[in-house]
Amino acid sequence: MQRKFGRRSFIRSLGNFACSFSLASTSVTWSQKRTKRIGFLIGDAPTLISAFEGELQRLGYENGKNIIIEKRVSRSNTSDLSDHSAELAKLDLDLVLAASLPQALAMRRANPDMPMVIATCPGMISNGFAKSLARPGGIYTGMDELPPGVTSMRLRLLKMAAPGIKNVALLSTTPGVGGHEAQLADAQKGAVPLKLFLKPYRATNLKELESALAGIADDRMNGMLSFQGGLSLANRDMIVAFAEKHRLPTVYQSLFFIEAGGLMAWAPDQEKQYRSAAKYVAKILKGANPGDLPVHFPDRYFLSVKKGAADRIGLKLPRALLAKADRIID
Repeated sequence: MQRKFGRRSFIRSLGNFACSFSLASTSVTWSQKRTKRIGFLIGDAPTLISAFEGELQRLGYENGKNIIIEKRVSRSNTSDLSDHSAELAKLDLDLVLAASLPQALAMRRANPDMPMVIATCPGMISNGFAKSLARPGGIYTGMDELPPGVTSMRLRLLKMAAPGIKNVALLSTTPGVGGHEAQLADAQKGAVPLKLFLKPYRATNLKELESALAGIADDRMNGMLSFQGGLSLANRDMIVAFAEKHRLPTVYQSLFFIEAGGLMAWAPDQEKQYRSAAKYVAKILKGANPGDLPVHFPDRYFLSVKKGAADRIGLKLPRALLAKADRIID
């Protein structure tokens, strides 16, 4: 009897083990098939959203099918960014795509352990998102939109557009660490051969931005260069209107300012940057470590000029500048 019981017990135990093994295997397989979830933190920029989502779909990830995109679109000059980053911080996400430095800083404050791709950041190293461009070494990667010389080039183009300028306002809304300082140093270096006097005006919120613009008018500056910054981009209509009102030749860091009626921009293809961001995201979802994916500068900057804006401030654009332009808008 004891021998029979032992054999039956053994067979029963073997069956239980097989069942447990099957359930465990099923559990692992189901876990591996879990739909990927990413956060997407951005301001109101439909063309950039479409560029990112379209490229992600081309790479095989379609929202609602094999990926879930938790998209949060923040309105300008509100507390949306803080609220949205706090929401995403609590979700079970594989990573977050942060549109720019303000979104990246807010997301890191809300959840410093969340892997992140940053679509555009002035100062990936100085802001602590990368140890080096070639090997970020942590949980962040993306595009750095502040290569050496880009600010001095904007200054040279401004002087070419308006040879008579002498006093140039540097309107800076660059957040974080290092980006403002790098642009200021680059501009000061470029100003020497151009014999320009520069004065920085820095703002971190809407009230300070309004005060900075009033200071530029009071100081009778006769040219303006807009530094990299989410705050200025969010309030581009106000800045462009100010420049037009005061007949101030201005060079900007984004094509969005030209679309708002601004004079000229020396800027990368931002839609291409968001397509590049989608490629980063796809690699990470397939198992790549963000810290192993090199940070890149934009491969090219484009000169866009709006002739109507020049007419409105009484500026005749030199042929040499128009010959350099990649895009001329009447």
